[in-house]
Amino acid sequence: MLTLCAGSYVYAESGPVAPSVERKPSAIANAQTGPSMTMDEAIRIGIRNHPLIERARQSLLIAKALTRLREGERYPWLDASVAGAAGAMRIVGSDGQILHDAGGHGFNPGGGLPHHNQNMVSGGLLLNQLITNFGYTAHRILAAEATEAAGEKEIQTHKAFVILNVQKAYLDCLLQHNLVSIAAETLKRRLVVRDQIEALYRRQLKSKLDLDLLLVEVSSAELSLIRARNEYQRAFASLLNAMGTDRTDRFELKPVAIVVTPPPPIEALVVLGLNDRPELLGNRDRISASRELLQAVKSQHFGSLSAVGSIGMTQYGTVHDDGIPPDGGAPFWGFGATMQLPLFTGFRIQSQAKEADHRKGETEEELNMLANDIVLQIVRASLTNTTNAEQIALEEERVALASSALQLAQERYRLGLSPIVEVVRATEMLFESESRLAEARYIYKTSESLIAYATGQDYKRY
Repeated sequence: MLTLCAGSYVYAESGPVAPSVERKPSAIANAQTGPSMTMDEAIRIGIRNHPLIERARQSLLIAKALTRLREGERYPWLDASVAGAAGAMRIVGSDGQILHDAGGHGFNPGGGLPHHNQNMVSGGLLLNQLITNFGYTAHRILAAEATEAAGEKEIQTHKAFVILNVQKAYLDCLLQHNLVSIAAETLKRRLVVRDQIEALYRRQLKSKLDLDLLLVEVSSAELSLIRARNEYQRAFASLLNAMGTDRTDRFELKPVAIVVTPPPPIEALVVLGLNDRPELLGNRDRISASRELLQAVKSQHFGSLSAVGSIGMTQYGTVHDDGIPPDGGAPFWGFGATMQLPLFTGFRIQSQAKEADHRKGETEEELNMLANDIVLQIVRASLTNTTNAEQIALEEERVALASSALQLAQERYRLGLSPIVEVVRATEMLFESESRLAEARYIYKTSESLIAYATGQDYKRY
């Protein structure tokens, strides 16, 4: 059981165990302040606040509105209208197909007719209904619904991406904080040795060269600590950015347990990824939308059938030289139907069908490319996971050996059997071994997050 936490790490397994290291509180006192936060809480904040997810939600609302717009083409259109004309102009109504193509027109003045001049004012109701266009509207509605479903998958895609980024940033914060602790402990070791050598130098038991060499190493350790703290601040800023928040306050990050276990077989992971990745599911919906659009274009060959009905009242007035007497009014009603069948459209429908077919093929190839990329992501994440699981065991042995080597070098130097250089090298070796162990744990835990992302599993938990 491994635990990677902000400020310390401990582990217990069979085999050699590295000695516990007492961290120097003053070295990292200002590293974390404020309330505590777990990785799960950070992920939920990111899902709630990140603008990438909110933008996808707005895109989904647009897709839903377009679906309602397409469905509206199947319903009748009822208008109330009043129009007036004078002279040779007359009042005419609109055909149902015109209405559904361009919107309602109501009563409109028509062209001049070879008829006596006459004033007229008409008002009433017009009902337009598209009876059928032989699948054109139906297929466009299905395409809009598929696009809407793809929009829902897009939200899940961005959610999975935000989860992965928060996990990586959170683990990076824990790693950098751990490196701050390691650098602080290394500085503490060198300060202890420096004080010992300084005391011996004052008694003229050690040379000035030994003291100067330790002073240089202490300065190097202080610089490493400063760099580690700066890297931690950078990592925390990246975490806040991944969470989609503009807050600048600090949290105490809770530790994350790391259990080194062999990953499932790559074949099983690939099957999971190809079945559950939201990008693939969304692309399949887009392919369905492309197919429906292709069928919609082809259905234009069959034309359309529409109807129109009207009821109202017309007030007439005949034009005379001495004025326009009110000749009275009369109610009217009427209905009609229009059948449209395209015979030759300048190859417009054929060209639209070819375009729709090519777009469908383009979407299918995008799906194939995405599937290949997902398989590669899964393989890389699984291999990284396996490699770092083995590296953790090796680095634990190195830490134990480096710790023993440092104790031996310090004892040999105390007895005068070795130069100070051996102590310096042993201290540096322990610092590097502890740093590599922390990095191996971080990479291992990150590879677990990458596997969960590549197989499309993590986003289901939120």
